[in-house]
Amino acid sequence: MKKLTTAVAILGTVPLLVAVALTVTDIVLRSLSSHTVHGLTDIVTLCTMIGAMFAIPFGFSHDQHVAIDVFTTHMPRSVQRVLLVVAALLGFFFLGAVFWFSIQQMMTEYGYGDRSQSIGIPMVWYWIPLVVGIGLAAIVNAWLIVRHVRGWQEGDRS
Repeated sequence: MKKLTTAVAILGTVPLLVAVALTVTDIVLRSLSSHTVHGLTDIVTLCTMIGAMFAIPFGFSHDQHVAIDVFTTHMPRSVQRVLLVVAALLGFFFLGAVFWFSIQQMMTEYGYGDRSQSIGIPMVWYWIPLVVGIGLAAIVNAWLIVRHVRGWQEGDRS
């Protein structure tokens, strides 16, 4: 799972690099002439959505999300493991709900045929990275549940 989420996160950096390159190009063009990159806002927004949503599963699988562990580090290891399972369960159910409602909204946008303002990118393209990223993050949380429960049952100290 870690390899998959790492690959997805790396894949998500490509659109971010495109967004940066286009933004720099737009700045240079506006500085030297009256030209601009047409549709820059639409493109950068889409690239940012892809990059951000593809990074979320990585954060869960590599335990790189923000955590406040002032209290939990002083608890017994068995309590810590139970809390890890509970956190993964909460994450799974929350992300599963977000995934479900995002699919509903994506299909509504698709049905209406909505498009971005500047260059007319179909709005469904903005929803696809969100649905993929959140869906994969939910799957990662299911994997974490299994991983923590198995480690707990086997007495693993990691």
